[in-house]
Amino acid sequence: MKISTLEATVLLVAVTVAASACGPTLRAQESVAIGVLAPLNSGVPAAAKSVVQGATLAAEEINASGGVAGASMTLLVRDDRGTADEAAKQFEHLVNQRVLAVVGPVTDATAVAVSPMAERAGIPLVSPGATGTISYSGSSFFRTSLLAEAQTRTLVDFLVRGRRARRFAIIHDSNEYGTLVALAFAQRVKALGREVVGTRLYHDGDTDFARHVTGVIADGADVVFIAGYPDEGALIVTALRARGVRAPIVGSDALYSADLVAWAKGSAEDVLLPAPFVANDPLPAVQEFTGKYRKRYNETPDHFAAQAYDAVKMLAFATRRGGRNAAAVKAALQGLHKFPGVTGEITLDRWGAPARPVAIARVHQGQFVVVQR
Repeated sequence: MKISTLEATVLLVAVTVAASACGPTLRAQESVAIGVLAPLNSGVPAAAKSVVQGATLAAEEINASGGVAGASMTLLVRDDRGTADEAAKQFEHLVNQRVLAVVGPVTDATAVAVSPMAERAGIPLVSPGATGTISYSGSSFFRTSLLAEAQTRTLVDFLVRGRRARRFAIIHDSNEYGTLVALAFAQRVKALGREVVGTRLYHDGDTDFARHVTGVIADGADVVFIAGYPDEGALIVTALRARGVRAPIVGSDALYSADLVAWAKGSAEDVLLPAPFVANDPLPAVQEFTGKYRKRYNETPDHFAAQAYDAVKMLAFATRRGGRNAAAVKAALQGLHKFPGVTGEITLDRWGAPARPVAIARVHQGQFVVVQR
């Protein structure tokens, strides 16, 4: 389900109204503005929707409990459409609106485009989705999302040690995200003494994957890894199953999405995926967040929702600790240690990335079921 720009505006108004209605300590004339850059109209609409909803829930909770140092938090939602040019344009709009920080961008390509701009502007970014190495990100780029190396290490180790896999085929998007995750996957396969028997790329918008499937069959691969987004990913999974490929299909974290199941339908059955957040985890913090999210949206939160929720909460914490200016918020984020997020304890390393455990989920009857924690 895609969110239109109008719906994003409605979400913004909802957060602002909640801020003015909740908590007698809030002063209507004061506000902390946080930007949200999400690809609402793109190949990952479910992820974008989750990001906006997770961020909104966090802001509403912050405002209901007194805001940030007595000021309300307002989210300014912008649709970057998943493209570098549009992300740069929308980031400039947010700068002109004097945001304190930005949650986003969500994809690697948009993060690569925006992070140098954020460094020049001195505005911290906290991405709930970017997983690869972000070139020229400087000291202003942080994330709550899972690094490519972490997710691929967990996947490959599970397949080699638990499933005795030896021959891996890789199909990946040619964009930054697909390329970096595929590279990390291949490096881990080789580090464990196994073989990558074929690597094939595709481009955003491709719809014909016959040659990719033919190649996988010819390679005799016993595992197929897909690094990309759900729009093409669902087509690849469907094409593989239609040609009778029964080898395990494994996806990158972007495919851990309701979009994959909705678009690939029965072909998604048994696909294995890294799960950076598990909604049925019995931890009290996870269950509290999941319960609030379901009550607010009548949906179960995914990892994009959880990572966006944590990003907003981290920014509120950093603002309280450092003060209401971008430089102080950035400094507070750089020293973040054991922050209690719903995705786990978050300690940011020198590159602004969290070290977090990764579960593995399997699609079973249209639902994600954890097979390894």
